[in-house]
Amino acid sequence: MAELRKNTIIDLQGYVGQKIKERGFADESLHERLLLLCEEVGELIKACRKTGIGHIKDTEGDFDISEEIVDVLNMLFAVAIELNLDVESSFREKEKRIDKRCYARKKDE
Repeated sequence: MAELRKNTIIDLQGYVGQKIKERGFADESLHERLLLLCEEVGELIKACRKTGIGHIKDTEGDFDISEEIVDVLNMLFAVAIELNLDVESSFREKEKRIDKRCYARKKDE
């Protein structure tokens, strides 16, 4: 079973928090951060569609899926920071509950 190393997520969250301050975005409201998160998720979806899961017509620009995922993570951390949430602790607690579940998936016939 994979094990999450200690102080990995909290380090990233702290880093994002510091960059938010350095870049002058500390005054963003929760509402603004949620809107930006939605925007970044939309850009991730668009990048995925452009690279093979559908068609996008008349689009300009190149999309890098890995960069879009990082943008989504940054905004998730920004939302968590605004809500004073420790993402790492929340993640670990949720994983403990999920590990107790039984999953049955249908196989393609």
